[in-house]
This record gives sequence, structure tokens and C-alpha cells, in this order.
Amino acid sequence: MGTRIRYHEDTVSIEENGWLLCELPRLPGPTHSVWDVLACAVKLFAPGSRMAMLGFAGGGMVGAMRAIGCEQEVAAVDLWTEGFDIFREVAADWSGAVHFHAEDAVAWMRIQRMLFDVIVEDLSVPRDGDVVKPEASWIDLPSLMRRKVKKSGVVITNLLPTPGISWKNLVSAARVGPGVVVEFESYYNRVLIQGHGVGQARSSGNRLRKMMRLMGSDLAGGIRVHSLQDSDWPR
Repeated sequence: MGTRIRYHEDTVSIEENGWLLCELPRLPGPTHSVWDVLACAVKLFAPGSRMAMLGFAGGGMVGAMRAIGCEQEVAAVDLWTEGFDIFREVAADWSGAVHFHAEDAVAWMRIQRMLFDVIVEDLSVPRDGDVVKPEASWIDLPSLMRRKVKKSGVVITNLLPTPGISWKNLVSAARVGPGVVVEFESYYNRVLIQGHGVGQARSSGNRLRKMMRLMGSDLAGGIRVHSLQDSDWPR
């Protein structure tokens, strides 16, 4: 099936093998999909301005972020340059500071010398007519992100069901610190939000839902939040 780009009145969507890779609003606003959770997590839990976005696609998360006042300077890393070309065409007037790096995420992270306030890992690859996580997401990147994020920072990971690794093992391998996992009623994804400031599931879940309702996201009532127990985080 490959990559398909659909232009709508209010959005541009990018699909890979039938999976939605990006829902880019033409103006800042909600995507009504998983990226609303990622954007609200940045707003609620990321205290600083330096942000890495590993896996950019068409940058739909940026529209959701800007809609709720996230002003982070985004370092966007992706080997697929066409997605950024679409983003630049649609969002140039409102995107804010977004700097694109057409590089491998692991190689790019290894050469970074300054720590990040927030790292979003949203990588995916096509495989056998499906879209799955690359092995780097559970083999190379967790330890790298742990070393490259500030003590007060947050790591946000968007996980997909992937053949050859169970959900339990995928979540375990992607864990880098204390936090929560978000599950969805209408999506297979699971999102890990990890950092010392995330807190427990009840409080963080309530805050996420409130922020999503403020954004206007239809997904606000369709998430479940569970706590992760892990103290392995930068000191």
C-alpha cells in the first residue's frame, strides 16, 4: 500500500500501509488522535524549552502543541524528508521554531552534547503491510534518552504493537524512569510518559483529560492511565 497523503479542508493526513502516521491541522488545533496526548504531556510535564522529536512524519503533534501554548524549540529528526516538506507548506505561518534534521535518530542522539528538557520518541517503520516500532526503539534509544534528558525533564514514547516482542517486553524495554502508561479505547498505541514530575496515574490522568478537553480533543474521554514503578532516572 505504501505512503498515502490526503488533503482535506481542515487537515492533511499521512497514511502508511493503512495506518495513520500524521494528522496535520491546517491551523493549530487538536488532531483527535494519539498526538493530542503527546502534546498535552509536553504542556503538563516538560518544564523547559529544548525539545527533541524523534520521528516527525508530517509534524501533526506540533499543531496540537502550539494550540495549547507549548513554545518549545523543536529539533525534529526523521529520514523521511517529504513529511517535513508537507509540514512546511501547511504550517509555515504558525509552526514556531522547528528545525529539521534528516538523520538517523540513534546516530543523531549520540552526538548531542546538551541535555534536553523533553524527548518525544515517535518512530515507526513499515513492515509486511503494517507499521511497527523499529528495534532501535527498545534496544538503542532508551539508554540514550536516559542519558540525554535533564533530571527535571520528561521522555514521551509512542508505542505500537510489534511482531516479535510482546507488549510486556516492549513497555519494559522502553522504560527509562518513573511515570505512567496511557492506553486508548480506539487506538492500539500505548504512550509512556516518564519523568520525576509526572506523578501517579490518578492525578496525571485527570490532568491529561482536563488539558485535552481544553484543547478540544475528542479523545479526552477515551484514555486509561496506569502508573509505572521505576526509579532508574538521571540523578
